[in-house]
Order: sequence, then structure tokens, then C-alpha cells
Amino acid sequence: MLQMGSRSVLLLCWLLFFGFAPGSWVRSAPVGADPGNTPMVTDLNKLAVPGRYRATIKSGDYWRKFIFVTPKKFKVGEPLPIVFFFHGAGGTSEQAFLTYGWAQKADTESFFAVFPEGLGAKPTKPGNFALNPNVWRDGRASMPGQDVDDVQFFEDLLTKLQFCVAIDPKRIFITGFSNGAGMTFTLGARFSDRIAAIAPVSSQSFVQTDTLLRPVPLYFLASTADPLVPYRGGTVTLPWGSVVTHPPVQESLDQWLHLDKCAAQPQTLHDANGVLTVSYGSDPKHTEILFTTIESNGHHWPGTVEPLPESIAGPSRDPFHATDAIWDFFKAHPIKGEKD
Repeated sequence: MLQMGSRSVLLLCWLLFFGFAPGSWVRSAPVGADPGNTPMVTDLNKLAVPGRYRATIKSGDYWRKFIFVTPKKFKVGEPLPIVFFFHGAGGTSEQAFLTYGWAQKADTESFFAVFPEGLGAKPTKPGNFALNPNVWRDGRASMPGQDVDDVQFFEDLLTKLQFCVAIDPKRIFITGFSNGAGMTFTLGARFSDRIAAIAPVSSQSFVQTDTLLRPVPLYFLASTADPLVPYRGGTVTLPWGSVVTHPPVQESLDQWLHLDKCAAQPQTLHDANGVLTVSYGSDPKHTEILFTTIESNGHHWPGTVEPLPESIAGPSRDPFHATDAIWDFFKAHPIKGEKD
């Protein structure tokens, strides 16, 4: 799956975007805005103090890394929402922490933020963007290292965190970018009884099931000039040399309209500045799906500063901040009881 050679220059450019820096994973406690030199926490009870933490848990045969943000105004025993963010292929928890604004949003809006880290394509070897990129096994049989169970990692991580900090069980949210968005779709379907809402950005859905235990509110964002996840489908050469064929983005949307039992006729909520947002099933008694299309944007998270060249990921437009829009969606979609 992962090839080098003539694409090495492209890979080096991509490396600038992901900012891969494995750092040192030793043991201890929290630090400030940049987690690069943060010592490792193994006692997750320490997460109940406001701060930023690098931490690890054992899941299956592997020790798994993640960064955890406990907001500044957190009080012990006060249940807060939690947002999991899954990085793209080749990324790291540190890159995700620094790039997308979720750590800052956690402080201002008072929720926990978690940045899990994938394992390399060769999971027993250290992650390296060019030679052994971190990936999520998001449901595709073509993903390398199929002995790694990333679904189990998420379940183990969520369960352990619920024992250590006060998480509101009705406000557990997942979002992610690219390969991390594919993982977001997969986890939303697999844990539909536990996840309040999901927000994948720039990916296809690789979900295999035809039914959910509970409809899951979805905010799906896609871009029309994305060369890696073509809006209308097509064949793509990935940065590592692999060639894949993607169906149109509409197929993923249609799958979730079926899973969530939403009407196929949308209502336009916003159409300006090259951004179209439509809503399906916005009746308060039913699940809502929002779908935002960003015209002339490439493989980028709107509202972030990225050095990724257009030759790899297409043009970058920032007509709005996706992190802000997604958090607004999450706030409006906790798990509702029968009386809600």
C-alpha cells in the first residue's frame, strides 16, 4: 500500500503540513499550550486537574497514545461534554492538538477534548510520516495492519476516561479529518447508543452495517475541489503512491440518510460565499443531518492555517471556521431521553 520513490518530494511537502514530531513519551503530568515536551501520564486519575496531558493506555497488544485537555474551569465531580478528534493519515495527536483549535475551544466552552493517535501502517514499528504513517483502521479491508483494533482502542479509552473524570454520558461527540473522518463515521455507527453526534470532515463513510441502535445526528462537511476525496468520485493517487477509487461523496450522505431514517428532501439553511449547508430531518422529534459543501476548497479543514501546497491537496479556502460550526452542532444535539 505504501510506496516511495518518485513521490518522495511530495511526501516531504506533506510532512510540512502534518508536522510529525514524535517527541519523548516519558511519565508525569500536565503542561501548557504545546504538548511537545509534556511528560507522559499513566495514572489517568491525574486528568481530573485542569491542564493538557500526554497519556497512554494498553489496548489489545499495543500501548496507545493520546493527548487530553481538561478545561480551565473544570470542577471535580461536574459532568462535562467530551469531544474526540481523530487526525488524518500520517498525522499525530500532537499535530491534531496544535492545528484544529479544539484545545482552545475546550477551554472557552468547558468540555474535555481528546486527541487519540493512530498506529503506523506497520504497527510494531515507530510511526514515521514518509515510511510508516499513522493510520486509523476505519473499516476498509485495504488499510494496513488489520490486527490493530482501533474500534476497541476507542471503547477502551472512553471506558477508562469515564472512570477517571466526570463525563456527561449524553454529550459524547466525535469528529475527525480525512482518514480520521472515516474513523468518525465508523465509530458513530458502532457506538450509536453511546455517541451523541458525529462530524466527519473530508472523507467517505466505510460503515458496513445497515441499522443503528439509535439514530446519530451527523454534520458532514465536504469540498468540491478535494483531489484526495473527490466530491463526484474518481481515481486518486495518495501521497504514498497508492491508487484508490472513491465513489461520489453523495453515496456516503445517502447511506447515513438511510441509517438515520431522514427524509431525502433537504432544507437549505445557508447558501452564501461558496458555502451551502442543508438540513435533513430537522424536526425536533427526529435526528438531524447537516451537510455542508464548500465550493473550490481542497482537502483542508476550513478555518485552519495549513502549509500544505495546492499541488497535493488543492486550493484552501476559509469562508468559516469548521471547529466553531461543529461545536455549535454538537451543543444542539445531546442524546435525548423519551421525554425530551
